[in-house]
Amino acid sequence: AEHSAAAKTGGCFPGRALATLENGARTPLWALRPGQRVLAMDGAGRPTYSDFLVFLDKEPRVLTSFHIIETREPPRRLALTPTHLLFVAENASAPATHFRPTFASHVRPGHFVLVAVLGLQDKRDVGAYAPLTRHGTLVVDGVVASCFALVQEQHLAQLAFWPLRLYHSLVGWPGVQGDGVHWYSGMLYRLGRLLLPPDSFHPLGVPQAES
Repeated sequence: AEHSAAAKTGGCFPGRALATLENGARTPLWALRPGQRVLAMDGAGRPTYSDFLVFLDKEPRVLTSFHIIETREPPRRLALTPTHLLFVAENASAPATHFRPTFASHVRPGHFVLVAVLGLQDKRDVGAYAPLTRHGTLVVDGVVASCFALVQEQHLAQLAFWPLRLYHSLVGWPGVQGDGVHWYSGMLYRLGRLLLPPDSFHPLGVPQAES
């Protein structure tokens, strides 16, 4: 959903990408249900299980361009849109808390996404999903990724979504979620475009008509 994701909220993963549930089972992202607990990373860089809340964007039928990050040890292939955030370091010895949020399109061979990046590819696939967890992170296809995109500030994004997390903790989980961009994500994007300098955004997140 790069057309909607880049224009309004940010990154997505393919619907067939896999998350790990608390019972150890793996499930495709399209099948996630609010209230399920999925493998993620906490603020101290430790593995944890986090509540899945909502999809920030959900585009089951849209042809989407994905960036593929390949690793060797262990072998992993993570597909995500270029504007999505990953946690990256220059060397393997850096503690997890020192891995910085980085746009997927800025990752290069030799970087580490908690494991070494071997290669990069691009592909197109149908369906794109942007899950939000309580911790703002998610392990997808064995690689830790952020739930956020467009702005390279994990802590700012996590803070901005605090009201939505609070809402769901008070009223519970929604029913069946419709397709498209979540209203709260769209509102935050419009607010961010007003308050943040243009260079805060990934280039794909800046409307090309602006000059």
